[in-house]
Amino acid sequence: MLEPSTAAEPVASNEAGDIQMTIEPQGVPQSPLPAGDGISGLPDFPGLDPTRPGALTARLRLAGVELTQSTQYASAAGGGYGQDNGVALVALKLLVARAYPVVTPPLLQPDLLTGQRVTGELVVSVAGRVVYRTGPTRSDGARVGRQQWLDRTLWDQEYTFSAGGDRFTAVNRLISVNSPLNFVVPAYYCRAGRADIAVRVWTLSETAFATWSDVVSFTDVSAPKVCLVRVNWTDGSGNRTSASDAVMLSSLSTAQRMLPFPYFETTVLSAEVESRDTFGAGPTSPGACNTAWDKLAADLAVTAIFTSLFGLGDIVIGFVPTAALPASGPYVSGCGRGGIGSFVADPITVTHEIGHLYDRHHVAVPGDPSSDTAYPNYGGDVRSIGEVGIDTGTVPPTLYDPASSDDLMSYGANQWISPYTYQAILSARSMHAAATARPSKVGRPFLVTAVRLYRDRSVEIRRMLQVDAPGQVSRSWEGAGSPLSVDILDANARVLFTHHLVAVRAQACCRGAGGCGSGCGGAVPAGREPWQDFDEAIEWPEGAHSLAFHDGGEPLLVVAAGVAPTVEVSPVVVGEVTSEAEHGPAQVSFRVTAQHQREAPSVVVLFTGDDGRTWWPVVFDPPEGNVSVVASSLPSRGSCRFRVVATAELMSTVVDTEPVDLLPAPRGLHLDLPDGDCGVAAGPVMLRVHIDLRGHGAPSAREVRWWSSIDGDLGVGTDLVAELSAGRHEVSVTAPDGVGGSLGERGIIIVGG
Repeated sequence: MLEPSTAAEPVASNEAGDIQMTIEPQGVPQSPLPAGDGISGLPDFPGLDPTRPGALTARLRLAGVELTQSTQYASAAGGGYGQDNGVALVALKLLVARAYPVVTPPLLQPDLLTGQRVTGELVVSVAGRVVYRTGPTRSDGARVGRQQWLDRTLWDQEYTFSAGGDRFTAVNRLISVNSPLNFVVPAYYCRAGRADIAVRVWTLSETAFATWSDVVSFTDVSAPKVCLVRVNWTDGSGNRTSASDAVMLSSLSTAQRMLPFPYFETTVLSAEVESRDTFGAGPTSPGACNTAWDKLAADLAVTAIFTSLFGLGDIVIGFVPTAALPASGPYVSGCGRGGIGSFVADPITVTHEIGHLYDRHHVAVPGDPSSDTAYPNYGGDVRSIGEVGIDTGTVPPTLYDPASSDDLMSYGANQWISPYTYQAILSARSMHAAATARPSKVGRPFLVTAVRLYRDRSVEIRRMLQVDAPGQVSRSWEGAGSPLSVDILDANARVLFTHHLVAVRAQACCRGAGGCGSGCGGAVPAGREPWQDFDEAIEWPEGAHSLAFHDGGEPLLVVAAGVAPTVEVSPVVVGEVTSEAEHGPAQVSFRVTAQHQREAPSVVVLFTGDDGRTWWPVVFDPPEGNVSVVASSLPSRGSCRFRVVATAELMSTVVDTEPVDLLPAPRGLHLDLPDGDCGVAAGPVMLRVHIDLRGHGAPSAREVRWWSSIDGDLGVGTDLVAELSAGRHEVSVTAPDGVGGSLGERGIIIVGG
């Protein structure tokens, strides 16, 4: 629980084990906010009018904002139990921000704020440009009160209960407990380097307002290379069981969320282990394995030597199926010694053993002389995690109370990671082979929406498409407003996050005398249009179930998930298109049939030419389901297929075609030479070539070479000013085609008429 404190001082604790928190001065940002409305530096959003009288009051403030990816980040100002809790933020790892709005009680005036609800927004900006912004995880906001009412172990909850009377009075005291206001920043926006994070909160009654900001640094951490081995286990009756690829991969998900890595670069090996051993026996000594696990760990250690030699990684994990679990009694759940063996049913064990590989010893294991003697004593508990832990893999997130949660490296109950263990593993991250972390590896599902808001406040859904993608859609905030927002809800109508739809008024460009009147080029004043259109990509997290569109009040439209459409795709045909005059270019064609019982599905067709590493959009809502595309326009690398994604009622169906055999697609060259059938004047002549990259990347300027039939070598570059001699020049340009060959184009220029 947080206790009262003055600004810029740590919260005092009256009980051992209570959690401390650094308090930031109210209304004094630690870093500049992006330029904007002059008050908070951010555009206005529904439900807030900071210009109205009385909107700025000193009685609402932010006691602080905690940033966490699995355990708390501490800024240079300190926090928690000091240096043991000063963890770093990791790039490309999901971030949770927890804002603590509190009421400073007035001296001579009535307290009109306590008990009210506050909402807000979080903005991430880099180099002055907003890259992500979101509302809190609950649409009705958080209850605000005194600082001592705050409880960091709650997620979007409040409680009021009676404390009972004392011996001098029969009056019961009502005690309130409030949770912070929570925000979630997807991993994709947590890029390596410095970023500004700003939070502003306001009461739903629009009478009070507070801001906070900080400059943070995300550490560039490589992704450990991990290889998985399937253990096929046969019981005494001859029944053979094994874990699927999906189950093995999911058993790593807890470790990926808990440990200080963006993700794991994972390979499922074709090599498998056959076993009849008894894995469920007890340990041979405290902190030790048993015979079956020792044997498996030794075999996996040999495998790790080979995977290291061939560049696949030096962490090898073997997964034993749940059928090998003992029926009752204590058992060894896994073992690590060069290689790691674990039950697929016990992801905490996998995480624990990975901790050993990064030089972490046990924490307070009785009878184990290798226990870490340097582990800090968090408030009197030798196994406590010391700070509130958070697991974002559940909806809502699971919070780990340091008073009742034990360190990952202990044998205690309710295990999570402490700041001490987290930072120690991060500092040892170079011990094992890793791959450079890439934003494309943290691709996530999006809901691409086309929404129309009419003047009467009715909302029309024009198109919705679900798609998984690694990229980022830039949004223009200058001159923008947000007359419409959408809450993304789970199946229990809880808000996962809020997305603000941004309206940017278009400006026309007119040509011709009087073609558009005197107002040519000016924006249409707000409110004059019969409608406003919004085309946006909305994060669609796991557990999302419905959308609630609103303008700060009651929902204007609620769209709930229903039934996915059915999709059929015909075989892909590669052939020639024949006209009366000549053969056209090779065409790739097939037919898509997408059906739904209540609405017309939205369809997008994607193409990959590199076995799924990258995808290109090909066509949207193909007319009558017919898809036909020129083969040479596709970025083929030899491993090609199409993907059809159909969406209806917030549900999507994905169908991939069989592999398509296409020749590698080269770059394309297009000459841009001076016009003039009768020639050009002597002197400097501008030569240009435009390159269709087709997914290959741009060639360097020195690789683009020009040549003249009269003057010989002219120079290099896509744009070239050449001094051509008088006469008829056959000008040619060459460049690499991107697939191991060369491209060339030529044209005629007559100089001097």
